[in-house]
Amino acid sequence: MGTAINTMNMMNEGKEFKQKTFFCPGHITGFFQICNHDDPHQKGSVGCGIALDKGLLTTVSVFDKTEVFLNEKKEYGETIREVVSEMEIIAQKRYNHSFHFNMSGISDFPPGSGFGISAAGALGTAFAINESLNLGLPREELVEMAHVAEVKAGSGLGDVAGESLGGLVLREKPGGTRFGKFHKIAAPEKKVFCLVLGELSTKEVISNPEHIKAINAAGKEAMERFQKTKTIESFMEESSAFTKKVGLLSDGAKKAIESVDENFGTAAQAMLGNTVFAMTKKCENKRLEREAEEHILKSLQRFGTVYECKIGSCGPKLI
Repeated sequence: MGTAINTMNMMNEGKEFKQKTFFCPGHITGFFQICNHDDPHQKGSVGCGIALDKGLLTTVSVFDKTEVFLNEKKEYGETIREVVSEMEIIAQKRYNHSFHFNMSGISDFPPGSGFGISAAGALGTAFAINESLNLGLPREELVEMAHVAEVKAGSGLGDVAGESLGGLVLREKPGGTRFGKFHKIAAPEKKVFCLVLGELSTKEVISNPEHIKAINAAGKEAMERFQKTKTIESFMEESSAFTKKVGLLSDGAKKAIESVDENFGTAAQAMLGNTVFAMTKKCENKRLEREAEEHILKSLQRFGTVYECKIGSCGPKLI
């Protein structure tokens, strides 16, 4: 185990290097297109997704060596280490002193299941180190850094953009803040029911030519239709249609989706993960909406543990 450095003795310009914790929302992509590019700043995806009110807490401390933990288990954390490497260079230039960090993440969701946990870890690490070391880097630069780390590690293409804003986010141009174009669309903080059935390797899917072809064809259609309406209901409808076309569903996920009565709600696959997510149809009657929520919950619970959350409105937040 490494040792936490006594920050009381590490003063610079009257500021202490204190432990900091950031919350970053989980994120589910409903439909997307893969946009490859040799420049990781311009590589990414276009599409649409929702940030959640649950996600990842990342706590950063100045340490004698770099260590990454997730849910108290030591992890390699390739995406996070990409961020740390950049921040170490910046901190070295700023203070003329080498730094290492302990990153401890506590996740509400299992990693590798389509909730953008690697992106949340990259964002949380960038924001927490920036705050801890009083680096004063602008938010846009931290988001860009996290996006590039995800692309380089092959762990994602668009989750950073969605998580940086919160809510329902449309990604119109690939990339982070430097080249990308993405914005939040007004949406109610509806309940989201998530059934996790296992992991699905993002890296394997986004590097497979056949998968890329199917994803981009279905994603193009979904984007064109969604941009005509831009509602949470049309997001779910296009996500469901996209799910059926791209052919990444496991047998269990397919059965779970089919178990949700279309009169009550819409279910789709979280991209990319062996996870089903569902929401109720638009309903003005609170009693009927509760009945629909109960139907969705019971339907999905037949297949495993269901995570209940809501669409979250915030991006990275200091705790």
